[in-house]
Amino acid sequence: MTATFDLTVEPWIPVVHLDEPDSAETLVGLHELFASAHRIRRIVGETPPMTAALYRLALAVLHRAYGPPRLEDWEKLWTAETFDPALLAGYLDRPDLSFDLFDPQRPFLQCPGLPEGKKSTVAKLIPHRAVGNRVTLFDHTTARDRVELTPAAAARWLVTAQAFDPGGMKTPYTTDKSSERAPCNYFGVVLVEGANLKETLLLNAVRYDAQASDDAPTWEAPLPPPEPEKRRSRGWTDVLTWPSRRIRLFPEDSGGATVVAQSVLTPGVRLVGELPEAERMAAYRTPRTPSGKPKPDEPMRPIRLQPVRGVWRHSVELLLVDPWSEERTRQRPRALKQLATLAEHGYVPADTVYTLRVFGQKLDKNASVVEGYLEEEVPAPVALIRAGDDALTGLVGCAIELADEAGAALRAMQWDYYKALHSMRREQQKDVRAKLEKTVDLAYWPALPAPFAALLRTLNDARLAGQSEQRAMAGWRRAVTSVAAQAADSWAAAIAADRRSVNLIGKQQQLFLDRMGRTARTYDAQIAKYLTKDDNE
Repeated sequence: MTATFDLTVEPWIPVVHLDEPDSAETLVGLHELFASAHRIRRIVGETPPMTAALYRLALAVLHRAYGPPRLEDWEKLWTAETFDPALLAGYLDRPDLSFDLFDPQRPFLQCPGLPEGKKSTVAKLIPHRAVGNRVTLFDHTTARDRVELTPAAAARWLVTAQAFDPGGMKTPYTTDKSSERAPCNYFGVVLVEGANLKETLLLNAVRYDAQASDDAPTWEAPLPPPEPEKRRSRGWTDVLTWPSRRIRLFPEDSGGATVVAQSVLTPGVRLVGELPEAERMAAYRTPRTPSGKPKPDEPMRPIRLQPVRGVWRHSVELLLVDPWSEERTRQRPRALKQLATLAEHGYVPADTVYTLRVFGQKLDKNASVVEGYLEEEVPAPVALIRAGDDALTGLVGCAIELADEAGAALRAMQWDYYKALHSMRREQQKDVRAKLEKTVDLAYWPALPAPFAALLRTLNDARLAGQSEQRAMAGWRRAVTSVAAQAADSWAAAIAADRRSVNLIGKQQQLFLDRMGRTARTYDAQIAKYLTKDDNE
């Protein structure tokens, strides 16, 4: 059938407007996305990975249409009320580009050379739909159910699959079935969020000169061959739109409406090279020894989202600069580095607190099945981001270490109690301990993001006022101690029904309290080395 769906004008990107409740979503095309960016709160996909993938696509369009090549150009975009529609039209309406999802020669983000004979259900693009041996983790459909997508939904899942498709065996074009997971599975995608979509896009738009390299997004590149390949990236917009899969969508008529029920998905392009060289929306750190010391001789690894424990535990890597070791042992997302520079030049107020929103998904041990979608947020105070001293890094590091030590004390309490009551073979201990730790984690870690966010904001206020951070750090100690004590009490209450173990419970609780006391004293001694002297003292 002859079908068309122009992504520049057809509504397909889900957004929430500033004057609408959070639950009210509207679909917009690319022209409208930028024309109304100052009135849009955020992009909101069906899943966190989809949201991240759509932001990355929007950033690629922004860079190609607007740059900005210099900080002065960035400031002009920032202070303008809206994005210049003429510049956007000059790019999106170029005759050599096609943003038509069903263009017969250049279908958007697809490989038209894939044969129709290999097509199967479009559900292969959607991780939470059951296909073949895929586990139905999120819904109750089966592989026999027919899945029909509107062109708008098909476009969203197409963009998401290129960024987040899991690994495993794919339909081969000829013989190569193996497919590495798409690049965004390797790290948490970090987005600096402003007051509206225009601010958010610009806060993440690192300096970019379209004339300075051979870089281009996938839709500007020559048509891809059906066979998979591997190569290094050509630049930032190439990475943002990385074609990790060869995909072809097949439109059809269903009751007078165009739908997509079938597609082909095969291995695409494998990224060659280290991620820190190419990926700018991620944070990195070098591996560490069991004692916590970095291994500077090993390559940096990206920070990933982990269920339960929270991305805030990586706030040093996400937010802070260490003038002596950042390039050697850790690396912030590029937008955070630029934000510090923007603040130094007065382009953004030093007392602003933005939000870091981090997106990801958890794969199974074979990296072929999605086990969960993840989205978290961390405050991003500008004063902390631009601070370049060891003291701030030390204070935040001590705060995170305190939380880790309290969690370890909780796990030790429960494990020692269980071990005293049950005799276990050595091979059983690892599994039992892992189950017990999961129970402790669920009772403890989810309660800490809010007080940690308060800590960052209070540290930011102290820095702006030239005051000591003592009050902020003491408040965090009280919060961690309280949360840990509540988790310990809940554990004791849950098992106290067995009267034979009451004495043992009391013993383990006392050992826990003793350990927490030592941990708190150690924490106070450590932070004393980093505290700023209060000018009023």
